[in-house]
Amino acid sequence: MSSRFYYGASYSPLVFPESDWVRDLENMQRAGMNLVRLGDVHGSWDMIEPRQGEYRLEELGRFYRLAAEYEIEILISTGASGPPLWLAKRFPNVTLLNSRGERYPLGASYHWACIHHPGYRSALEDYIRALLEFTGEHPNHFGWQITNEIGFPFLPPRGEEHLGLFCYCEQCQAHFRKWVHEKYHDLASLTRAWAWGTTYYVYNDWSEVFPPESPPSAWASVTRWLDWRLFWQAAFAYFAGWQNDLIKEVDPHHPTSINTFNFKGYDRFGVFTGLDQWQLAERVDHIGYDLYPGSGNKLASRPEHTSMFLDHGRSVAQTTGRDFWLHEIESGPISGWVMGPDHRTDAADIEQYCVESLGHNAKLMLFMPWREWDYQPLHWGALVDLDGYPTARLEAAVRIGKFLTDFGDQLMKAKIPQSEIAILESKKNAIFFRGVGQDEDLFLAQRGAYRAVWEQGFSVDFLNPNLIQIGAGNKYREILLPMMGLIDRKTAHALGDYVKHGGVLIGFARCGTLDGNGWFYHHLPSDPLAEVFGIDSIEPDLLEDPEIQMDGKTYQGYWNRDLLELKHGTEILATFSDGLPAVTLCQCGAGYGLYFATQADAGHLKTEESLLKDGLKVFHQRIGLEPKVWIEQPSLHRREIDPHLLELPGKTFLLVTDYILRDKQVHLVLKDHRKAQQIKQVFPELMLLDWNQDGDMLSFAFASKRKEVKIIQIEWD
Repeated sequence: MSSRFYYGASYSPLVFPESDWVRDLENMQRAGMNLVRLGDVHGSWDMIEPRQGEYRLEELGRFYRLAAEYEIEILISTGASGPPLWLAKRFPNVTLLNSRGERYPLGASYHWACIHHPGYRSALEDYIRALLEFTGEHPNHFGWQITNEIGFPFLPPRGEEHLGLFCYCEQCQAHFRKWVHEKYHDLASLTRAWAWGTTYYVYNDWSEVFPPESPPSAWASVTRWLDWRLFWQAAFAYFAGWQNDLIKEVDPHHPTSINTFNFKGYDRFGVFTGLDQWQLAERVDHIGYDLYPGSGNKLASRPEHTSMFLDHGRSVAQTTGRDFWLHEIESGPISGWVMGPDHRTDAADIEQYCVESLGHNAKLMLFMPWREWDYQPLHWGALVDLDGYPTARLEAAVRIGKFLTDFGDQLMKAKIPQSEIAILESKKNAIFFRGVGQDEDLFLAQRGAYRAVWEQGFSVDFLNPNLIQIGAGNKYREILLPMMGLIDRKTAHALGDYVKHGGVLIGFARCGTLDGNGWFYHHLPSDPLAEVFGIDSIEPDLLEDPEIQMDGKTYQGYWNRDLLELKHGTEILATFSDGLPAVTLCQCGAGYGLYFATQADAGHLKTEESLLKDGLKVFHQRIGLEPKVWIEQPSLHRREIDPHLLELPGKTFLLVTDYILRDKQVHLVLKDHRKAQQIKQVFPELMLLDWNQDGDMLSFAFASKRKEVKIIQIEWD
């Protein structure tokens, strides 16, 4: 791990006039920036190798040498996302082929080339080797970014509303058959797994295997659909690893990284674009995410978005032993075309994005972009304008840069305290729900579960089934299963062991209905979830009367309900209006199973009074689970003031973002057994703070302006 905090922006020296380089680099240096990212999309492979085998690297070399004079290092992309035009002309079949036999249109978006095409792979290898020879000559070469936002194109081809089911070319089908063969070994096993009532095919030869051309919602095999999407997630992870290995053969000392995303509107969980962030992280040195809260004005409808997005990226990084990087942070108003952006990103936003990122343990931050673009009518603001002149956003970046210059070495060593609550997410589960047209419902459930605990002040991690199976969930007091309809048997048994050894498992209606093939379990709940939740049987039911009574208060159920037959000793915490159980609690071994017989996860966002939030409050009081830091004043509805902790020996950083659009006094409480020695604000300006400590409770107050961020340092005896 580097001891230096890297901070900078994306820049395109081959696009902007060379005469502007000095001014841009001077302004970057003034902002405390020490890293430039280039070659991510425009101005990379196509401009460096305009004809096959003809590498034009002199201009790029001049930029490297000039950046070195300003003590700025370079992170360069492998360029795989934007192949040159000559590749398409030489290989007309290199473009993606959808299920209708249509080629992806050139010029529509990046990632248009099939990753299995041998001509593309050969050309990319030659290009990467040329870059390796070039970067070896430059001491300010920092490292590598594997392609850009790996996966299928995120822009639909030819104006379609949804992405086609890419790619069905001969090479991809051959790789899919190989993957299926390695998974099932024999044709009889494949025939059983892919069985479906209306299309029960018997496979007599591996050459007969073909990918699905329709999702399960069109009455197609669920298991084959799962395999087709899982194959693509594995394929893109392999493609990233292949580039990583090429680089490491020649350059083992500079770090490799990959940038990705999650929760995008057209593809919430990476099902169509082929993303499994957990697999991708294992193939490179560092995993990075691209943060754009202003695109789509997400915070207006999803106040938890930034924290949830960053918690997901941080979780992927920390559970795979990687640093969490942010290759792209929104640097200005974005989207809207000529009619204007979705959100007017201002200087306060820049500070909020950075402080939120630091509070989620980011170890590298890069703005995207440094300079606005003028060659397409998509509005994309930046730190400097179209002519390269500074904006107020740059001045905010300067303030962040000064803080990182002073404290970056400490932040590199700092760690987030262990979270006590985690959310289980499953790519298989997401693939299934996307296949039946319910991925937005899954997203709503995951958001609701996250926000119900986040609003109470808890830090939240994400886990996947593989981590549960190896016991990584045992470090958490509580694991939530939002809309976890598909739970394979191995994961179910691992969850059972987790509870018996002291964990708390929280399930919701329809939990664990399907096995790993997407088939119904014959008895619900399946073992061992029946024991964990203390339920003999479950029958699905409509929610005709949504009223629920708990502790003398009336709540509304959401969407549907489960009819529960309980085991002896299972406690009923809430009932539906007809007296049937709505919320139950079972002690199992040293732990508990808490079950909501309605969609209380999504219901947290859809009902006026939250059954989930209040139910968790009551249960957390029973088991003594409380957050480490919280805001007592002002009274918050949606955690509009968001505190995060970073720990060092003898020192704690408290990073606070404030989304309230008025000035106010903030009273904050931190629970810690240590004795505070001094508390001071270190950003945006240095000042000592008054504080009081009573036992384990440390409290202090400070004034906060409209949307103001604070970084506070606590020194302990």
